[in-house]
Amino acid sequence: MAPSKARSRFQADLKSATESSIANISGIKKGDADDDFIFVFSHPSLPDPSRIEIHVQPQDMRGYPADNTFLVYTNDDVVPNVARVLEESIYETNGMKIGDMLGNISQRLQSIFESNGSTAEDDVEITNADADVSDLSMGDNDEASDDDIPFEYDEDELYFGTRQIINKVGPQSKEKPSPELLQRIRRDLLCVLQAGFHTGRISGLDDGESEGIISISIRASKLCLSKERREAWDLDSSEYIVLLVKYSGCYSTFEEVIETPAQFFNVSFRLRKCSKKKPSRQQATAAFSLEPGRFNGPTPGDPKLSHLWISKSIDEFMNNEFISMLKLRKQHGISWNSAKEILCSRIQASDNYEELILKESPEPESIGAKEAGGEAQLPPFLAADHMRSNGERSLPLIVTQFALHYLVRCTEYCTVCHRKVAGNFEAVRPYVCSEPLCLHQYMNLGLGASIDHEVVNHPRVVDLLISLCFTSLSQGSGMRDFPTGLNLQVPKIRKSLKPSFPIVRGSNDVTSSCAKEPRMVPIQGGILVDPIDIEFDWDSSTATLVNEGDDVLAQGQWVVISTTLRSDASQDVASRPVLHHARIESKVNAVLWLNVLSRHMIPDPKPGSNPWLALGTGEDLRQYSAKDNVSGHLVLCNDALDQLETKHEMAFSIMIILLSLPSVPEMRSYLTGGASRQLITWNQMSRAAVDLLRWIIASNRSYIVQVDDDPKDNKLAQRQEKISGVDGWIQFRFVQGSPEKEALFNETLKYINKPQKTLVAWHGSPLQNWHSILRHGLDYTVASHGRAYGNGIYFARDFLFSLSYSQRSDFNPTIITWPQSTLKIRAVVSLNELVNLPEKFQSVRPYFVVQHCHWTQCRYLFVQSEPEKYGDLDVRPAPNITDLLDSSSVPEFVQDSALAATGPQGTRLFIPQNAIPSARSGHGSLAGSSENKAEEPAMVSSDECEEDAKFIFHKDDETGFRPGTLDYSVLPLLAPPSYATEVAQKSLGKEIKRLEKIQSSTPLHELGWYINFERIDNLFQWIVELHSFDPSLPLAQDMKKAGLTSIIIEVRFLRGFPISPPFVRVIRPRFLPFMHGGGGHVTAGGAMCMELLTNTGWSPANSIESVFLQVRMAMCSLDPRPARLQKGIHQAKYSVGEAVEAYTRAANSHGWEVPKDLADVSAN
Repeated sequence: MAPSKARSRFQADLKSATESSIANISGIKKGDADDDFIFVFSHPSLPDPSRIEIHVQPQDMRGYPADNTFLVYTNDDVVPNVARVLEESIYETNGMKIGDMLGNISQRLQSIFESNGSTAEDDVEITNADADVSDLSMGDNDEASDDDIPFEYDEDELYFGTRQIINKVGPQSKEKPSPELLQRIRRDLLCVLQAGFHTGRISGLDDGESEGIISISIRASKLCLSKERREAWDLDSSEYIVLLVKYSGCYSTFEEVIETPAQFFNVSFRLRKCSKKKPSRQQATAAFSLEPGRFNGPTPGDPKLSHLWISKSIDEFMNNEFISMLKLRKQHGISWNSAKEILCSRIQASDNYEELILKESPEPESIGAKEAGGEAQLPPFLAADHMRSNGERSLPLIVTQFALHYLVRCTEYCTVCHRKVAGNFEAVRPYVCSEPLCLHQYMNLGLGASIDHEVVNHPRVVDLLISLCFTSLSQGSGMRDFPTGLNLQVPKIRKSLKPSFPIVRGSNDVTSSCAKEPRMVPIQGGILVDPIDIEFDWDSSTATLVNEGDDVLAQGQWVVISTTLRSDASQDVASRPVLHHARIESKVNAVLWLNVLSRHMIPDPKPGSNPWLALGTGEDLRQYSAKDNVSGHLVLCNDALDQLETKHEMAFSIMIILLSLPSVPEMRSYLTGGASRQLITWNQMSRAAVDLLRWIIASNRSYIVQVDDDPKDNKLAQRQEKISGVDGWIQFRFVQGSPEKEALFNETLKYINKPQKTLVAWHGSPLQNWHSILRHGLDYTVASHGRAYGNGIYFARDFLFSLSYSQRSDFNPTIITWPQSTLKIRAVVSLNELVNLPEKFQSVRPYFVVQHCHWTQCRYLFVQSEPEKYGDLDVRPAPNITDLLDSSSVPEFVQDSALAATGPQGTRLFIPQNAIPSARSGHGSLAGSSENKAEEPAMVSSDECEEDAKFIFHKDDETGFRPGTLDYSVLPLLAPPSYATEVAQKSLGKEIKRLEKIQSSTPLHELGWYINFERIDNLFQWIVELHSFDPSLPLAQDMKKAGLTSIIIEVRFLRGFPISPPFVRVIRPRFLPFMHGGGGHVTAGGAMCMELLTNTGWSPANSIESVFLQVRMAMCSLDPRPARLQKGIHQAKYSVGEAVEAYTRAANSHGWEVPKDLADVSAN
């Protein structure tokens, strides 16, 4: 409990506030918890009924007021600016008394609606309410921005990045941007395009509109995310990640942003996913609107634009802190992470930010660099850092790289404070750091997973998570982390007496010698704290107070009633207490009318007893009650979990709450029984129960989904992913680890020269450990069973070996499972994929002991249920192995015969190839590369793309070349050849990465060639466009007359590559043949006549970039004659047959050796 002096002062201040007159504030009253309170803020600009109810929770009652701050939130629907003001109160109200805090909130909320005459419907962001209007003047010293004057930072400029937007072009202005600014906009967007992103103008920027919006996107399949990770993030490979950037007023360049105080930054951001590369104007405008509901739904033909799971967190981060971090990076030359740490130190008024700068190590070569375990290979657009460039910098590109950096690595950062999460567990789903305040905000601000969505769509997984948590709690020591910081209110029931309580025993009660100390009533298995004596009627669900003076009870409160069963009942339940969880529906004099939600025994079974009988519920217990009306005790549910003294007491209290939960099928039935239903509004679950369930689901940072989750599609799921040979076990796909860990795993596979690059093996652990394993990963920081064979993670090839470490013993009654569970779990075993390097393991016999965590990947979780306990969850055992072996349509993952894993009783496992990602993606290639590309639909050109190209390339390139506009549907695209060797694929893969990096960092008109890397589905066939020829060349003049902007060439790589040269030919346009006066080293069949491209002139050391340059130079050559287009038929394409014939003729005439594998070109 808080010290009485601080609590008394708090209560006095609260009473004073209720009697005071504070502008726009009324209805101050106590909340559900002891120290919470509620008030109403009213304003005519609010949507009807012009009022919102706001909740306040003090965070440190012991330190009130000096060391306390307030968490302020509302459950009403409010515009983002109002929500933002409430969220910021956690910082703004530090050290304030209640009256001052209320006045501060009222003032800042009023400023949203009244400052500068704006209203809630204006699309303007205003949160720096304390700033005087006169501060907006541009003539003071804050504007000093000469290069030799350091930028002056203060807290308003650095931290309070939720800015007051200033329009540089007023809402009424129709002034168009200057030609110089338009050219800068185009250069900035072209920089984004050349970096590998799609970019488009949605509105404004060139026509004097009061605001402009641009979109920048990348296909999700390019993010190097595995299939499992995309599913965990609800992201399809064909979708686009879209960053929307809105300029309120005129466009701001990088230099202007650096020179402008942060609170005057005029740009806002939204990160979304979209079915196309660019949303409609209406969708983009709605994304920034304070009231998106006033916009109509998407019109026919509009793409689907929706939130990512992490959108709200990243949106807040970018809009509030990006500009301040950008300034710090520019000023000190540091990384994003260091900029964030310095920013936090300034917010917290710390003096050590200069030490942080001095300690900053040189920036890594790429954002994606990893210090531990090597560096995961990332595509250039993810690894690049435009802030490190020396030339002109594009703000849209910088913010895009910033957004993707935190999106792809969202699991490494806290979703609330956005600082690096401590620890070495690399999660699949984002979560929060260890700060209780971050956990509190994560839950209360809606940043976590939707428990309603999870219960409806993944009920078996929710049942599994609750069951594992409950079993872990039953051991007490099985839990590593507890849900502290959530202000969970638990029943006033203890596992044991606190040593500090002096006890004097009476007849039935235990009371303290001091009146101020709580009354303690022992019951079998626990102790009731400050109970109220009652008479309880089982059938009518009423409780009559023995002492009518007990006036602490009121309608809506949650209580627990304790009664005792008959002494002559079964030995498992005789004289044992029953807890009845109830909500007070009404109170009439001394009678309480209750809504009893659940009944259960205290989870403390006697040694040797059956835990399932001991935890019987409902009518099973009613038959053992002595009579309808029995004596009992009532306790309130208002103890703070955070203030319990031991982990054992915390575990006991959480178990009591979990025992009050309905079963998952009951939750699902309620949610699906009507529109807009939520568990938080269901009168069958207390607020503490809902918050605890949310914590259990959100804190699971692994990805778990049942293989046959959809009964209608069970056969297909079994064929594609279900493993056979483990009959009777329920299977879940189980993924842990970050994209970098997966990439490092796959990188290791590249250097394994064995037929089977990976092994599979089992891992077993006691049932109570799995709750923590799902949250912290498989590691060896805690040794549960010793380390007889060295340090590392232990795996077994034999299923029964691992099962012996996992299975719950029926003779150990202290390990019990959640009684409402439909799964009724007995044991859990995981199937893992290991790199096939047993010779480098810590040990091989009798177990695999793997000392490097990135050499292992979790793939499957196998769960054993109690017999005949499947019930409503429709759990069915795995099919017999012969059911799948008979189907030749299911490719099998072939194990290393010498190290093969086996099922129960040594049975052979049939593992579908699709179940193992490394086998599915092609022997350890980069996760998210080849397997993702196969899923990509063809890109379709649109009028919007054409309009964007016209805007970006307007007068920038006189040739008019526009990348990404080539129609691939009319080109001769081929499937990968049968001769695709691993050596050639590795060589070509390296070339692609190198060329992609070159193309993204070089202006296209300087480069002279362009490859749409998204369209390379066949590594052995590339389509390349040569463009931006010197306008004085006859070839360029012919192209301009013909309306052409590029020469389309095909590059095919032969069987012997890189020993054999690539075959290069023109597809179109047709050139004037040499015999008719043409030149440019293009043969009559379209092939290039160059010694470099024959065995005579080729060297494996030649790069493909040099080939492009040599071919382009040859076409530009005027010796002996310049290249010209063939009039009249220049649009016609060359055939591959005539190209091969012309190439052979030219090579023979010059005495050059033709590659022996050239025939493969004709064959294709």
